[in-house]
Amino acid sequence: MKTIKLLFKPMLIAILLITHTSCSSDDNPIDENPNPPTDSHFYELSFTGGATDGETLTGNLPIGYGNSGVVAIRSVSTNGQGETEDTIILTLTDEIQTPNLNLAMGLTMNNNQALGFGPNVNETNSGMTITYGNYVMNSLSGSSTITDYGEQTVYTGVTYAHFKITFTADMQVGYTNQTDTFTTQVTGTIIVRKPIFNSL
Repeated sequence: MKTIKLLFKPMLIAILLITHTSCSSDDNPIDENPNPPTDSHFYELSFTGGATDGETLTGNLPIGYGNSGVVAIRSVSTNGQGETEDTIILTLTDEIQTPNLNLAMGLTMNNNQALGFGPNVNETNSGMTITYGNYVMNSLSGSSTITDYGEQTVYTGVTYAHFKITFTADMQVGYTNQTDTFTTQVTGTIIVRKPIFNSL
């Protein structure tokens, strides 16, 4: 599997546009996370070590179209070697808080659990990137647990996943336009709520 380069805002806006204009299908009834539509996405990130030691970021983000939100899309395909590739791309953007936060995960799935974090997203590793302020963080190692998994497939063929993910990862941290780096550990929880679809 090729390394997935995670792009934050452009990817999130494109995904949210799809969400805003699509309607849901009943072909895939998996729904172990039947949240009320008024609930919001939630995240909490805590850092230990380096310049970010002791920092905690938390927020509730609206469901639906906007500059801030959380989206998770699952894709199952077959590569050129005939192997199944099962991934979830999760993007989180919070432009409500200052400084803005962007987080992206490429989760390589085994059933409904993600493989451990590494520096690249491939057939044996998941990956995570976090940016906020002048920090750019990339995963080195770590693990996660997914609970309350559910998904919806819309008529366009896009499968939206909703779940709770808790994770711990060691991150390599750099500064925007600087060469200095340090490592930190992030512990976090993200609750991805069921998306709201408009009728065609």
